[in-house]
Amino acid sequence: MNTSLRWPAYLAMALALFVPKARAGLILDLNTGGTPAPCGGCGANGTTFGWSFQVTSPVTVTGIGVWDAGSDGLGVSTDVGLYTAAGSLLASATISDSSTPVASASTDGRWLFESVQPITLTPGDYLIGNVFLDSAPIAQTSAPFLTIPQITLLGGAEGTSNAGLTAPLGSFSFPIFGPTLQVTSTPEPGVVSMLGLGLALIGLRYRIKRL
Repeated sequence: MNTSLRWPAYLAMALALFVPKARAGLILDLNTGGTPAPCGGCGANGTTFGWSFQVTSPVTVTGIGVWDAGSDGLGVSTDVGLYTAAGSLLASATISDSSTPVASASTDGRWLFESVQPITLTPGDYLIGNVFLDSAPIAQTSAPFLTIPQITLLGGAEGTSNAGLTAPLGSFSFPIFGPTLQVTSTPEPGVVSMLGLGLALIGLRYRIKRL
């Protein structure tokens, strides 16, 4: 490789190393603790419970999951939905014991996930909930939790009683874990802009040297 071309190539490679790689993670995960509890009055059709949250910078959702207390299966299928704060359904999935297991930071259980068509959540408020029957699946209440930096948990949410999967527009006294989301983090726009600027400067210098 020509010496005049070698240093731009090396610099481009070095800049690329500083760009964070996209990575998948949980929008909210549990830590060890809390109390596993079945629903005591969700009705034959089930009632939707979950939590509300605020997105502060865009995240792309790629999967929907439900907490599997004890890592021994849900025992039933449960529908889970992601909604806008106004109650418009953005994505949904049916989670069962055949769904993909995903490890948790908590030793009290794991998550079971289904993939969804990727959807980007822009800054704003959202709701997530899944259907609970009178005995299953088991929720984890009062558990310590971890979230990605792009979101803030706002509180508990519930849907229409004994109506299956409904938008959890009603507030609840505490979050029900419950459902969560799998997301892909993307590089910060500022970092991408810096890389683009660096490559542009490399190209400009090379052009000048050829004149």
